Amino acid sequence: MTLQESKFSFLKEDCMELFGSELGNKRYRQAENRYQELQKQVMKTENPAIQEHLLSNLFPPLAYYQTLRAEGISQKDALALVEQETQKTALQKKAAMESMTKLPFTYGIYRLFVKKFMAKNFPTEGWEIQWLECSGKAIRFHLSRCLYWEVCQQQGCPELCQVYCKNDNIAFSGLLPKIQFQRSQTLGMGGKFCDFCFQKG
Repeated sequence: MTLQESKFSFLKEDCMELFGSELGNKRYRQAENRYQELQKQVMKTENPAIQEHLLSNLFPPLAYYQTLRAEGISQKDALALVEQETQKTALQKKAAMESMTKLPFTYGIYRLFVKKFMAKNFPTEGWEIQWLECSGKAIRFHLSRCLYWEVCQQQGCPELCQVYCKNDNIAFSGLLPKIQFQRSQTLGMGGKFCDFCFQKG
């Protein structure tokens, strides 16, 4: 897969707008090369959900971040630039969430399918989930392992994981007012675990 085929197909245009045509093209090509290297480095997995996370969601920002850092851009500025890009995909997810709120009994439907959805899309190869509550009032679970956190650590940039964590806050805000998303800590932001809570609005 190429960056153009991922959820970050807009990255090339953004690089040219941010850095100018010549430097933007250069940095985009470097990010593409790094993206291809990341795909080769990581052990092949047959799980389609893991592949989707790695190829579409995790590796594109990681490749861009590592490219910016290699170009001498400070950690703070590189994180800010990557966050600008990931916010675009988060806003797309938010829009999808907003469409769910138009359904009657949004929380009830969400509650009915949440465990099956998590099992399929966040499999045990990448995540460890402890379910705490799935009641008529709230859905609560902890993540003590996370693929995003582990890959960021393995790649020597644990600070990048906070960008992915922030995207959840943007995306799940689309469930308001039917469902309120709450979280006090994440692995990527120095917590002992990620404590997810979806409360009935």
